Amino acid sequence: MSSQQVVLQVIYPPSAASSFNMDYYLNSHIPMVKKRWGPQGLQSCIVTTGAKDAGYYVQTTLVWENMTSLENVKDADVVREDVKNFTDIPPYRWVGIVAYQG
Repeated sequence: MSSQQVVLQVIYPPSAASSFNMDYYLNSHIPMVKKRWGPQGLQSCIVTTGAKDAGYYVQTTLVWENMTSLENVKDADVVREDVKNFTDIPPYRWVGIVAYQG
């Protein structure tokens, strides 16, 4: 199973809207994530904002080479520590194995 792509979704709830610094998130945090984790198996990153009544404010989808890459990632503490620079609302995190992509 370790050869299948894995998705980590980081989801900020609607309550984050009032305190979320999108400029910092897109121009500092995400580039840092890609720079640190790209060489460790991060393949792509998609940031979306929720439409009206979507149930979330920001959703970031991180696609990993496989579960081993995600489980062994280094610098997770550095990335988590940076969250305080763009919001004070903790995100939800979900991990899933890609069953189909087309």
